[in-house]
Amino acid sequence: MNRLFKKAIPAIFMNGLNKCNQRGMRIVRKNNVVRFLDVGCGDGSLTVKFAEQIHPESIYGVEYVAEARACAESRGIVCKGFDLNGRWDYESNYFDVILSSQNIEHMHNTRLYLEECYRCLRPGGQLVVLTENLSAWDNIGALCLGWQPFSTTNINGWNLGNPWIWHADEPKDTVAIEKNNVTGISGLTGHVRVLAYRGLKDMMKKVGFTDITISTKGYFPLWGALSDALCWLDKRHGHFIIASGNKK
Repeated sequence: MNRLFKKAIPAIFMNGLNKCNQRGMRIVRKNNVVRFLDVGCGDGSLTVKFAEQIHPESIYGVEYVAEARACAESRGIVCKGFDLNGRWDYESNYFDVILSSQNIEHMHNTRLYLEECYRCLRPGGQLVVLTENLSAWDNIGALCLGWQPFSTTNINGWNLGNPWIWHADEPKDTVAIEKNNVTGISGLTGHVRVLAYRGLKDMMKKVGFTDITISTKGYFPLWGALSDALCWLDKRHGHFIIASGNKK
């Protein structure tokens, strides 16, 4: 059973992630976008896909890992490499759209992270957050068994607390893990705080965002049209959250 699960879950996970990205691209603002920022942009591949939807005049990114940042820059993204847990190296009211894709769960200071998103957006600007959902049924099921939720098993480069972790045997860059653990930016090596559906909504509201919409994708262990239908019927328990909010 364990072996079968570990073979099936990567495909189910990627199906949910792809649906999450597609939903994000459907809801992102598509008119009058001058400056677009992707925080935690990685190699820039997803950044470019979002940019193709919104056609900004300029594309910006933040990526702490130098190798990934270089790839993003080669795609035409204007990148910086600062730590997103602190104040950001951007002026206030600067961006029309900010994308946070699979990044907020790596932050130690979640509140400041969202406050900086809000500060850097111009009035009327949009934040789109894509992240894993602590209240997904697969995470709830793991907790009921006394296991670590699937979304929180990677802690400082160690996979632990759940016998069904499908990526536990994947090779890891141990040098990078130890380096980032020592520097204190341990969010680079695992999830720090995974939010539930209601938690993310409340935090965005507290920061000041309006017109907040939240949906989910990836109804584990299902995929495809059936997963989409159940996420539509039960909007709180899909594995991935897609959230949008506007600055006043």
